[in-house]
Amino acid sequence: MSSAKRKRFMAATLLLSIAAFSFSPVSHAGDSFPFQPGEDLKFEISWMGLIGGEGRLSVTEETELRNRKVYLLRIIARSTGWVRSLYPVDDKTVSYFDVKGNFSRKVEVSISENRYRKKKVIEFFQEKRKALYKVDDDPAEEFEIDESSQDSFSALYALRGMGANLKVGQVLEIPIFEDKQRYKLKVLVLRRERIELPLGLVDTVVVEPKLMTEGIFSRKGSMTVWLADDEHLTPVKMMSKVMIGSFKAVLKSYSGARINFIPKSP
Repeated sequence: MSSAKRKRFMAATLLLSIAAFSFSPVSHAGDSFPFQPGEDLKFEISWMGLIGGEGRLSVTEETELRNRKVYLLRIIARSTGWVRSLYPVDDKTVSYFDVKGNFSRKVEVSISENRYRKKKVIEFFQEKRKALYKVDDDPAEEFEIDESSQDSFSALYALRGMGANLKVGQVLEIPIFEDKQRYKLKVLVLRRERIELPLGLVDTVVVEPKLMTEGIFSRKGSMTVWLADDEHLTPVKMMSKVMIGSFKAVLKSYSGARINFIPKSP
């Protein structure tokens, strides 16, 4: 394989990983959510040690949708540096997260990966257990959904709603509707682990979600997520195996979140 072809292959593999990043119903009393508007998490994304992308998870604001109080959850994934020159990626997802019900009311997905473009909107009518699914300019289609269904992005925040109640060995199920499919996302709680990040040491709880569609926990491969081991369960690291090697997303900066970093010993 020539040097140019090798670089293009590496770029495509890394950006597939960046696209993957783009991370029973959970109850939560009152408004004491583990995340609030203003939370902003920035990640550096690499493949086989090669940095080529960045991701951003944000709780941008509180608003209303169909007379329901919702948080706007936003994820942005983009390629950077030499990878961007070979394979530009600009993916964005906005999820409308019902604060009282702790489930998705709507999700808007915009995918821009090299020459590939796709826009889809899913509107969740939870009380009727129905969803409207629309891609690009195609007519909307109606589907049945399970109670308290999530989109593949809001599932991460529903998981965070568990607070400090995750137990090693536990298997959680979260109802998902995505890409015309409804299923139960299984999340395995693997272990507790202290890890070192550029920002410092942090105690984490490690989970392994098994998702089958496009989204933050995708794509049909093995993914591991490290969440800060406290009541906020803030994601600090993600790793996913791909066809060749693995990609890693590591928290590089944050604001509006509370993470208990441990000072390093001198």
